[in-house]
Amino acid sequence: MSIPFFSIDLKFKDYWSIFSNIINPFNKKKLEKKLKEKITTRYPNKFISLLPSGRLGFYLSLKYFFNKDDIVLFSSMSFPLYVKIALELELKVKLVDVSENDLNIDVNKLEREISNDKCKGLVVTHLFGNPCEIAKIKQICNEKGIILIEDCAQSFNSQSDSIETGNFGDVGVVSTSLLKIPTTLSGGILITKNYKFNEYVENWCKENLNNNFIKKINLFFKIFIFILNSYPIIYSILSDKVFSFLKNYNPRIYRKILYSGMGMKEKKFDPRERPNLSKFQLSIGLSQIERCEKMNELRRLNSKYLQDKLSKCKNIKIINNHFKSNWNHQYFVITIEKEFQKIFKKIFDDGVHAMDENVWNCLKYDFNILNKGEKFENTFKMDGKLLRIQNNSFLSLKKIDYISNIIINASEKYNKI
Repeated sequence: MSIPFFSIDLKFKDYWSIFSNIINPFNKKKLEKKLKEKITTRYPNKFISLLPSGRLGFYLSLKYFFNKDDIVLFSSMSFPLYVKIALELELKVKLVDVSENDLNIDVNKLEREISNDKCKGLVVTHLFGNPCEIAKIKQICNEKGIILIEDCAQSFNSQSDSIETGNFGDVGVVSTSLLKIPTTLSGGILITKNYKFNEYVENWCKENLNNNFIKKINLFFKIFIFILNSYPIIYSILSDKVFSFLKNYNPRIYRKILYSGMGMKEKKFDPRERPNLSKFQLSIGLSQIERCEKMNELRRLNSKYLQDKLSKCKNIKIINNHFKSNWNHQYFVITIEKEFQKIFKKIFDDGVHAMDENVWNCLKYDFNILNKGEKFENTFKMDGKLLRIQNNSFLSLKKIDYISNIIINASEKYNKI
């Protein structure tokens, strides 16, 4: 039986909530208010917008705060779609290399870049859920009068100095897409202290988003398929053989399917790509946030176990310290130092469908950035080595042990340890 690379952690009450709120889609505003109130406890004195996607929140942030030809800095390992959106809005983009330790933006290099440039904005990504040095970055931005946008797509329930990520920037963007925790089964949260910006977002959504029936049906079937594939037994029946065939015989289509959610295959970003959140999505979001701490604790225990076992393998390096308790452990990412493709194939063939995470290097996408000729040593040092291991509260410790043994055996096969 194969273990899928994704899993949506839903309980029986969540399934009942989906069913009951599809049957009775009324009084949506009341549920939306309740969800916002729950989220606001994490982001005090902030305005909250619930959106069809995190990327829409990012798009609106750039449109509101910046003008044509403004310079905006990004980490070189960021969500590539965000860089693409910035360039489509005719902003100028510069990238800053990452720290070798956690692959978040290197603060020393950032300071040098800011001192040399008249940049107007900075987008920082808390990559894989682990917070960057956000307090230092905020101080730098305050001193220079730079707009700070936090990409918290993977870092909900992660803290820096006991403050949750998303509280530091002028804007925080959280993804609640299908594979995130918490999830609204597609969606995003926009956090800001700027009342006028919040008004702008809410008005834009009222004027531009709708409840398009076809879009909602398409989204529902996508959600339904993903939920089914969260279960190893169903995944093995429905998708295992298809993915294995495509990976071996048509890897281009395999990657297209796998990374379709990244939005890079479309020629231009469409901010109206998704409909408004449905009532059942708001209900799931509320349930997920209420269970978030418990799900985090299970992932943390799994992470510690994985780290303890895999750290003994010399060909493997664990990105981030999973014995630290200040972050959400949403992603468990390793580097495979040698023979990545052979080991990845062996792991996949043995039924552990881990995720090739070599998609974050924004230098690989032929973007027209201002400093493309720079070295970006740490970014390229990690390129082609990153693998994301399944780790979620849906998996038992027995499954986690099985996963780690498969990885170690594959590494030992191709490397003398």
